[in-house]
Amino acid sequence: MTWKNEKKSKALLVVFGIYLALLVWCILFKFALRPEEIPHLRGINLIPYAASVVVNGKVQISEIIENMLVFLPFGLCISAFYPDSEIQNRILLASGLSLFFEVTQYIFAIGASDITDVIDNMLGAVIGILLYLGMKKIWKEKTGKIITILGAVLEVLFLALLFFSFAANRMF
Repeated sequence: MTWKNEKKSKALLVVFGIYLALLVWCILFKFALRPEEIPHLRGINLIPYAASVVVNGKVQISEIIENMLVFLPFGLCISAFYPDSEIQNRILLASGLSLFFEVTQYIFAIGASDITDVIDNMLGAVIGILLYLGMKKIWKEKTGKIITILGAVLEVLFLALLFFSFAANRMF
């Protein structure tokens, strides 16, 4: 590995680390800034796409899309780190992480554990993996660098949005 490739890998590792921290904050801590803001509930749903996504008789498509979107970067980053690994191994890793989050929520009573979330998160990771494969065909060796830059920009925008959202809520 050349110094240039090692530097790119470290940058991607930093972006991936920030993403994982945001993912933990999002899924386990529901963006809470103080422990008392974390919801204390324990629930479990083992029937896919049952009550968890149906509110007032209507399917909550936004929850399904959000669960997919939150794991899409995982598929991209894992593929950039391990481009030669089998796709099913990347999917298993994403599914395992999602299952870990759901079990952790149940154990600590900090959210409802739902098989639908695991499925949607896995689908998001699959979309990320497929997106990586498409990007690799187009940009070849530059794909990792593009993912790193795109990830960093999106993280900064996301953090800025959160900051302004929290600031606006604190003002009123």
